[in-house]
Amino acid sequence: MILVGVLIAVGLWIFQEKTKFGAIVRAGVDDEEMLRGSGINIQMVFVGVFGLGALLAGIGGMIGGPFVGVFPGVDISMLLLALVVVIIGGVGSLRGAFVGSLFVGLIDNFGKALFPELSLFTLFAPMAIILAIRPTGIFGKVEE
Repeated sequence: MILVGVLIAVGLWIFQEKTKFGAIVRAGVDDEEMLRGSGINIQMVFVGVFGLGALLAGIGGMIGGPFVGVFPGVDISMLLLALVVVIIGGVGSLRGAFVGSLFVGLIDNFGKALFPELSLFTLFAPMAIILAIRPTGIFGKVEE
């Protein structure tokens, strides 16, 4: 599972940073009007990115399902973890998602092991601290 995760992370980085389609996606996120003016159908690009995200979510569920298990309420617990990862890492940053997921995974596991009655506090307190210091997240872009 770890090897597949690392391979997917490296593949996404290469896709985003080294391909023409990755450059188009980055440009579309930064300045959609300019990209549309250059003749690129940005809506189809965003549909493709959404489809890639859905494919990755399916792969993640297929690989992680046997380890995590399925029970009523697993959707809320996974959504909370995903929310905290995105807020800590910064919206729109692949590097931020990677660092945020490592940080949240460590904090969540240590919090549950050391302070089981405060497990949600140990998850949301670092998020609140990071939001107070840097509202866009660790690697989020500051709008100018």
